Amino acid sequence: MPVSKHEMTCPHEEREVTTISEDIRVACCLSDAELGKRVASLLARFESAVIAIEELPDGYVFRVPGDKKWMAVVWDAIVAERECCPFLTFELTAQSNMGPVSVRVTGPAGTKGFLKTILSCSMNGS
Repeated sequence: MPVSKHEMTCPHEEREVTTISEDIRVACCLSDAELGKRVASLLARFESAVIAIEELPDGYVFRVPGDKKWMAVVWDAIVAERECCPFLTFELTAQSNMGPVSVRVTGPAGTKGFLKTILSCSMNGS
C-alpha cells in the first residue's frame, strides 16, 4: 500500500493509532524508550503545572499559572510535541495581568485517547 506524503510510520504499533482523511496518523513517532523518557521528564513538568483541565470534543484545554517559569515549561512541551506528534494542534492563550495560560490541544479522532495515554496523571482529574 503506498504511503502518502503526510503519513508517518511509527516504530511502536501497540499504542492507539488512528488514520484521518489526510492520512496523518494519531501516534507518537518516538520509540518506547524515548517516549518513556519524555513522559518522565518534560511531560511530568508540564503535568505538575496544570491547575485545571477542560474536556473538549476533540481534545483538552490545560490551564497553568501564567508566570515566566511555567510558560517556559509549556513552550518547551509544545516545541517537543510538535516534532513527534504532527497531528496535534496547539493554541496558547495568556490572560492579562499575568493570569493563567490556557493550552488548547486538539486533533483528529483518537486524539483524546492518545492524550490520556501520555498524560495519565493529569487526565485522572478530568
